[in-house]
Amino acid sequence: MGIVLQVIVFVLFFAFCSYACIFADPDTSDIGRFCTKTVPSKLFQLLGRMIGQKKLSQLSKLMDHAFQITYLIVVLGSWSLVFAYGYPEIERSNYIHSNHQYAGYAVFLLCMGSWHYACHVGPGNVTARSIPLYDNYEYDNVLYTNKLCPTLKIRKIARSKYDRFSGKHVPRFDHFCGWLNQAVGERNYRWFLLFLTIQVFMCSYGSWAMATLFYGEIKEKDLLNATFFNAVTGAEVEADYIIVLHYLFGRHFQIFGVLLLMSVMAVVLGIFLAFHLYITSRNMTTNEFFKWRSVRRWHKKEKLKYQQALKDGKIGLKSDAGTLTKQLPDGDVGCTGPVSAESMSDEIRDDDVIDPGPMPENIYNKGIISNFSEVFFPLSSRDEAILRYRATLRDISDKGSTKQNITSDEKMIKPKAI
Repeated sequence: MGIVLQVIVFVLFFAFCSYACIFADPDTSDIGRFCTKTVPSKLFQLLGRMIGQKKLSQLSKLMDHAFQITYLIVVLGSWSLVFAYGYPEIERSNYIHSNHQYAGYAVFLLCMGSWHYACHVGPGNVTARSIPLYDNYEYDNVLYTNKLCPTLKIRKIARSKYDRFSGKHVPRFDHFCGWLNQAVGERNYRWFLLFLTIQVFMCSYGSWAMATLFYGEIKEKDLLNATFFNAVTGAEVEADYIIVLHYLFGRHFQIFGVLLLMSVMAVVLGIFLAFHLYITSRNMTTNEFFKWRSVRRWHKKEKLKYQQALKDGKIGLKSDAGTLTKQLPDGDVGCTGPVSAESMSDEIRDDDVIDPGPMPENIYNKGIISNFSEVFFPLSSRDEAILRYRATLRDISDKGSTKQNITSDEKMIKPKAI
C-alpha cells in the first residue's frame, strides 16, 4: 500500500471516527446511533455474559472516565514516541536547535498540568444557599425566565442549567466536557479555555518540530535528487515528493504517525478554540449559542408565516411571541452542541399565526473587553457578589437557621464582618 493511500486511509478513518463518535447525533444519525449506542450496548451485553454483572458494573464505572483514559493514552503515547524517536533525531539535525528538547519538556508539563487543573476546578454549584453568590445576571425573557429548576426545586437563576451528569445546578453553564469529565461553567470556563489553548499550541508546535526534522533530512541528504530502488523489483526510481514521503514514512514510521495525528488535531482543535473565542467575544455560552440558533430559526419561520398571512388577509388572534421561551429546548449540551435531537416544541400549532416582532438581542453582550473580563474574572468572584453572599449568610445566622450542607464553593468564601 503506497504512502499516499495510507495517509488517505488514516485521514478517512479519523474523520469517520470523529463524525460517528463526536459530531453525529445518535437520535437522528444511523451511523452515530450504531457507533455510540448499538455497538457499546452489544459489547456490554457480551461482557456481562463473560465476566458477570458485578464486574461489569465496576467496568461501567471505569467507562465514565473513558474520554479521560483515551486522552491519556493518546497524549502520553504520542509524547513517549517523541521522546524515544524524535529527540535523538533533534540531536542529529542541523535544522532544529537542541534547545527544543527542553522546550518540549516544558510544553509537555504545561499540557498535562492544564488538563489536570481543568479536570479538578469545579464549574460552580447553585444551591438554595449560594444563589446570592451567582445571581449576577438579569433574566432576558427569551432564553431565561424566572422559574424553578424542575429537578432541584430552587430558583433557576439566569444563564444557569441543571447538569444531570454531575447532579449540580451550574452557573453560566457552557457544556459538559467528556475530556474533563465534568461540566464547564462560570468558575472553570477560563481554565477550560487555557487547557484548549495549550492543546492547540502543543499540536501546532509539535507539528512544526517534526516537519522541520523531515525537512532537514530531505535537505541534508538531498533526497529530491537521490536515486531510490524498488524494494520488490530492484528497479531504479526517480525521486519525487511521493517517493520521498514514502521513504520518510518507512524510515521514521513512529514520528511520521505522530506528525499526522498532531497536524490533524491542530486544525480540529484550532477550529474548536476559534469557536469558543467567538462565543466568548459575544458573551454567549455553547448552550446559549445553540439556543439562539433555535430562536433565529423560529423567528424566521414565524415571520414568514405572519407576512404571508398579512398578504392573504388571514391574520389570527395571536399577535405576540410570549410562547417563545416555553419552546426553547433545555437538554444536555456536549462539546459540539446538544447531545440529543431537541428542537422547538409544538406549543404553537401550524395554523396559528403570530407576529414575532423584531429579532430579540443578546442582552449579555456588553462589548468584547467586558465579555472576556467576565470569563477571566467571573462575576461570582467579585466583591459585589461576595459581599452580598456574606450578608445573606449573616442574615441566616442571625435568624438562627439550622445548619445546611455547605458546598465547596461556599467553603471558599467564609462569612466575616463587613
